[in-house]
Order: sequence, then structure tokens, then C-alpha cells
Amino acid sequence: MKTLFFKKISIVSAIVAIVIITGVLVGCQKEEVIISQDSEYLSLSNPSLEISDFKNWFNSQKIANKFIGKPNWDNAEIKIMQDGNSSMVSIEIYKGKNLSGNDSIRELHVTYVKKGFTGGVKIYSYNDKENACVKYYSLNGQLLEEGAYYAPKQIYSLLQRYTFEGSQVRLKSGNEDPCDGTQMYNNSATPYYLPNGAPNPNAYNCHAYVWGYLSSNDPCYLSTHPYWNNCPNISGSGYSQVTSGSPQVGDRWVSYGNVSGWGYTAVHSAIVKEVKNGYVTKVEAKCGDGAIYIYNPDCNVFGAYKTNDVRYYR
Repeated sequence: MKTLFFKKISIVSAIVAIVIITGVLVGCQKEEVIISQDSEYLSLSNPSLEISDFKNWFNSQKIANKFIGKPNWDNAEIKIMQDGNSSMVSIEIYKGKNLSGNDSIRELHVTYVKKGFTGGVKIYSYNDKENACVKYYSLNGQLLEEGAYYAPKQIYSLLQRYTFEGSQVRLKSGNEDPCDGTQMYNNSATPYYLPNGAPNPNAYNCHAYVWGYLSSNDPCYLSTHPYWNNCPNISGSGYSQVTSGSPQVGDRWVSYGNVSGWGYTAVHSAIVKEVKNGYVTKVEAKCGDGAIYIYNPDCNVFGAYKTNDVRYYR
């Protein structure tokens, strides 16, 4: 049996998926939502968990007919999830070329949380040596999520989250799932590009939703996307950072982190909608060029938006 190899991953996807197609993913539009991976080591609360446990669960599942690649369990490793208790097996199951002649890589992921397993496949289709489009599929072939990946810095950008079936991976203790009660505003998505491939001049993102648009004189202003705001002027907004006391409904919720090409900056902005026992349990935000949601920041579906540096403004 392979020795357990323990790593921490900074942000955890709720469900990963299986690929049933070999088509090329092109034209990924990167958002400011990031997931970075590091190599900080953690201990595993359940050291008896072995590769065979993941393998047995996987073998009991109904797999899409066009599953590509046979898992090589000898090369599998157990990674520790963000909470330090849950774990995930990651295995490369296929590596070839896409129609552009670049690498196409598929990884099987099986996650163990709360004495239960869930899993699927993540596919990377590289546009060049550094950038890949990413798709997540469920084990029965349902598309769950699309994103972009910048290999040199291991940065993942979440572009679109789709409706998914089945149970979600839970990293919180207790009986309450933080994803329960998530609400989406109908018809609120504003795709970055129109169906004909032209820029959508009406597209806007989280910072525009919370802090407003940029003036045409701003260095960050995009003439192709006049309502898109990558450089929110928080200091000039009239809001001040909350440095003491608990957050309140109506406060602005902002996460900070390193963004490729922008440095250390505001990653995501939201409006606080609910506070329980001094802890923010609901925010409202525009998710990239996707829809407007009301959600719990601890819901793993929106995990890419929450960094280790969250600040409040009032």
C-alpha cells in the first residue's frame, strides 16, 4: 500500500467530475477569483484511511460509458483538505494532446468527508504551455464547473458554476450545511462575451456590483467592457474599514489575495446580508460574469471567493 502523502490545498472544490468528451476547451476568460495551492503540511485525523478505501468506493459507482483512462491506484496519494480532517485522492488517469496539439490532462478525484465519499474528474486542456481551460464533470458526465488555470503559479480562476446533482462535499462540523439556503437571482448573469464572440459591453462583475463602475479616465477602465471593474476605489468610496466589533448587515465584505497581473489586491466584493453570533452567514454578490447569489461564504461552491484575508467596510 502506498504511503500516505499529506498536503494542504488552500481552497477546496465542492465536487469534481468525470470527462466524457475529448473536445478542446478554448477562449477561457480569466476572472479575478483565484485558488492557489501550497505545500504546508498537516496531520490527518484518521490515519487508518488508505488508498484501498477510495478504490473500493470508486469501483462501486456507476461510471459514464465513455470514461477515459484506468486509474493507477499505485500512483495515488491522499491529500489533506482545508479543514485538516477531510481528505482527497488525486490520480492522473489520462495525458494526451488536444486538437491544438497541446497537453490534455485528466485527473480522478475522490473526496472523503463526514464518513462518506464523492468524486469525479477534472480536465485540463492547455491553450499553450502555461494556460489551460478547466472543466469539472460528475461521475455520470454532468458538467459542473468551468475555469482557467495558470500553471507557473498554480492559480485557478473560477469562471462559471453550474447546477449540480447529488450531495455536496462538506467541510463544516455539525448538522448545518453552509450551502443550504443559497439563492440565485434569475437572469442576472452577464456573459463576458456575446454568442458571436464579441465583447459584451453590458458585462459587469462583483466589484462593479458593490463599488460601482470606473470612469473612462481610470487606468483600469476597459473600453470593451465599460461596466467591468477590476480596480475598485474602496478608499474613495466613503466606506471605512471595520477594525473593531462584529460585522453588521449592510457592511461590505472584501477578500484580498494575489491575482496574476494585478499583485495583491481585492479578489471579491460582496454585501453582508446576515450575521449570526458575530459571524457573517450570508452575503450577496455578483459572481464574475455569472449570476448574482446570496450565499454563505463558507459554502464550498463559492470557496474560491474567500481568501485568508477578509476585511469589512462600513
